Amino acid sequence: MKSSEAIYREALAQLQRLIEQATAQGVEEAHAAALATADRYAHPSVRMVYIVAVEEAGLLFFANTESGKGQQLIDNPRASLCFFWRELQEQVTLEGDVIRQSVETSDNYWRKRPRETQLAAWVLPQGTPAPEKGESRRQVRQLEQALGFEPVPRSPNWCAFRLQPERIEFWPSGWPRMRERVRYLKQADGLWSEALLSP
Repeated sequence: MKSSEAIYREALAQLQRLIEQATAQGVEEAHAAALATADRYAHPSVRMVYIVAVEEAGLLFFANTESGKGQQLIDNPRASLCFFWRELQEQVTLEGDVIRQSVETSDNYWRKRPRETQLAAWVLPQGTPAPEKGESRRQVRQLEQALGFEPVPRSPNWCAFRLQPERIEFWPSGWPRMRERVRYLKQADGLWSEALLSP
C-alpha cells in the first residue's frame, strides 16, 4: 500500500511528465495554466499564468500584488489551476491555498527574467491605464539608459506565489471519453488518497 507522501509525489511527477511531454511535442505555452481566483466577495475571475516550477512544496507562479489577481490572492488566498494541452488530449486541475513567497524566492526568479521584461514591469504596472502610443517604449529606453549595465532591481510589487495543492485531478479529454480519470485528494487528516472516477 502506497504512503500518503508517495501518492502526492506520484501526482506531481505525473503532472511534470505531462508538461515535459507537451514541451517535447512543441506545444506552445506548455507551462501555462488558467488561474482562477475570487475576491473577498466571492466574485470569480480567471486568466492564464506561467507556472515556473512544479515542486513538492507546490506550484510556483508570479503576480503583481497591485494587479487584480494579486489583490485577490492577498484578500482570498485560495485558487484553482487548470492545465490543458489540446495536442495531448489531457487536462489537469488543481486547487488549494496560495502562499506568498519570501523576498529571496521572488528575487531569485526575477533575476532569471529577460531584461526587457524586467524593465517593462517598472514602466507598465499590470492593470493600470496604458500610456499614449510610443510612450511606453520611450520610458523603457529612458530607464535602460539610467541603469546602464546595472541589473534591473525587482519591482517590489512583483512577487512569487505558491499554490499548495489539496486536490489534483487528471482528466483526459479525448473522445470517446473512456480514458482513465484520476483524482488525488488531501483529506481532513492531512493524508493523500487516490481514486478512479468515471470520465
